[in-house]
Amino acid sequence: MKRSVYNLEFPSRCPEMTLFGYRFTRVDNYQEQICRLQHLGTIYSEFKITANTGTHAITACVEVPEHEERAVLEWADNYASALNDILLLLSIFTQREVFVVEPQVTEDAEGVITADPRVYYRGGILRCSIPFKERSIESEPRGYDIGFEEGFNRTYTLIRSEEWQRKYRHGYFLFLARMAFRRQPLEAAFVQCWTIWEHLFAILNQSWLSSKQIRRISAAEKISYILVEYALRDEINEADRGRIEALANIRNRLLHFGRFPDRGAVHDDAILFTRLTEFVIAKILDLAPSNVLNTMEGLEEFLSKAR
Repeated sequence: MKRSVYNLEFPSRCPEMTLFGYRFTRVDNYQEQICRLQHLGTIYSEFKITANTGTHAITACVEVPEHEERAVLEWADNYASALNDILLLLSIFTQREVFVVEPQVTEDAEGVITADPRVYYRGGILRCSIPFKERSIESEPRGYDIGFEEGFNRTYTLIRSEEWQRKYRHGYFLFLARMAFRRQPLEAAFVQCWTIWEHLFAILNQSWLSSKQIRRISAAEKISYILVEYALRDEINEADRGRIEALANIRNRLLHFGRFPDRGAVHDDAILFTRLTEFVIAKILDLAPSNVLNTMEGLEEFLSKAR
């Protein structure tokens, strides 16, 4: 059975990808369809694409195996398949809302698409964390990037492992990440990223801390724990702790008063925190986080302001 796929952008010159047994292929008019998606700047890659407001577009078909594996992420639908997991991960890694048309939906059926057609504001660090690997083909001397397909499959195999599922409680934080990475005001993204860090602290420590004890631990302590747990810092000293407290104060001010204390440095600190969230998620997915946006230098500069 084939199903139409919205908004999937393939690596340049890549004709198809097989992800956990699901074969994704470009539609015949892929160039026309990919140009219909939102692009915030004119690009010259495989195709010349002019900046445009964009809309949803069917860019691929997926061949569904006769016997599908069940989803392992925490979907509300008990009948969700592995395809649901894959589409969520594709959305996070390609920075677009990737989804399929349900089999019962026809062109003349009533209904509207409620997904946001805009390109995600965040997620670029995760995409760059999957290593590039060239595959040569006769029809294209420059070849194409097979690394995305291979890296994606390694990541999803990891997610399906019993150990990972047990440690990360079925990966609910990935749903939170998809919400946080979408195009939205920085205030909303900052709060959602903070929720991811609090969620991770809770699931990593709930075997020896009660829910009440977890709630009593300060937000700064939780952030410090995650920074060390995922080797973004070797240790947190007192000076570092003071800066992290300042970050927690930004969060508290935002939640209680609905806005950042001021712009400038506070905005920069909030942006850094959202980028660090991508670093942490890359680590959890056993990827080497890309420092393409100088995130580690930004963290060092942020913490050094206390010295």
